[in-house]
Amino acid sequence: MDEKELIRKIIKGEKEYFREIIKKYKNVIYNHSRNFLRNAQEAEDVTQEIFINIFNNLSRFRGDSKLSTWIYRITVNTCKNKLKQMKRLKANVVEEIDDENDETRKIIEDIRENEEKEPDNIFKQKNLRNAIYENIKTLPAEQRTVIILRDIDGLSYEEIAKIMKISVPAVKSKLFRARENLRHKLEKEGII
Repeated sequence: MDEKELIRKIIKGEKEYFREIIKKYKNVIYNHSRNFLRNAQEAEDVTQEIFINIFNNLSRFRGDSKLSTWIYRITVNTCKNKLKQMKRLKANVVEEIDDENDETRKIIEDIRENEEKEPDNIFKQKNLRNAIYENIKTLPAEQRTVIILRDIDGLSYEEIAKIMKISVPAVKSKLFRARENLRHKLEKEGII
């Protein structure tokens, strides 16, 4: 069954067919969310949220692009929103601990460090990879998005252009600047 037929059936009320979309895109969405958020638990939560968004908005899919492009757009937007939410929560915690003593601050910092040392974050080239990901997080939002979509998720320039709603030359330009920024940051830290 092709995607158009699948979508038509789901919209008509045959909701059991949505399992096909989940099966096909579950790993892709989770992996992208994991790469974007750098946190396995948050990625799982966001993946569920994304599937709810897809289900609730499937009737709005016009078919101007491939379903996968539309799903990537939802994934990127949801991840961006989650990052903003996480930053706001982190800022609130920082404000709260400013009023507390140094011991509390140290405990919270230890908790954060332990969260970053989840077993699935440990791999062969841990230091280099972590440094790259940490520096990717510091890039401006559009540069961060384009570098994740291209260099981590392996999407084509055309797919990225559709997801970000910009031209292919703009994608290439943003990717060039993102890579240059990342290289500069890594050189400055003596990593490369």
